[in-house]
Amino acid sequence: MDNPCTLLKKKLHETSIVRQRLEEKKKKIISKLKMVNGVYYNAINRDLDISSSSQCLRFLQETVIPSLASNTDNSTSILYHGISKNDNIKQSINKLNKQINATDGSSSQQHALCVFSYGPHIQKMLSILEIFKKGYIKNNKKLYQWNKLTSFDITREGRNELHENRLKVPILVTLVSDSEITDLNLQLFTKQ
Repeated sequence: MDNPCTLLKKKLHETSIVRQRLEEKKKKIISKLKMVNGVYYNAINRDLDISSSSQCLRFLQETVIPSLASNTDNSTSILYHGISKNDNIKQSINKLNKQINATDGSSSQQHALCVFSYGPHIQKMLSILEIFKKGYIKNNKKLYQWNKLTSFDITREGRNELHENRLKVPILVTLVSDSEITDLNLQLFTKQ
């Protein structure tokens, strides 16, 4: 009969080997899940890294939003604010307040804030937007809001070469203004 200490050492060694094998399997599964074949918008591969929030937010600002809210004659001044899940809530709200207060001038041009995000960042965006709106309305100021929900289409490698997983990553674009926006084509947006 083996010594209890020896048995315990053997069991510990066996469990560490099993744990190591499980970690290796877990890493393989995770790496397969992360194998993105393409990020598509309007059925065109955009060569984006979906995990790079700065790259995706820049794409949204430069490509997606102008196509949704056509401002061809530049009659409306749009200030953009992309939000990622790493943004500080207080700093973002302060920035939105500065942006909307900067638009309070007496110029004849209409002004709007465009707050936007995608995927895992939308929850933070909604929190920031609701806190901002609550503070703005608290000062007896009226706020108008239009929302548009669209998506990226992502293809990932499946279990084999013939199987491909397709995912939709939501994109939320919100326009906020202290007056009705009449100069923008907002047919694709829903007024809140």
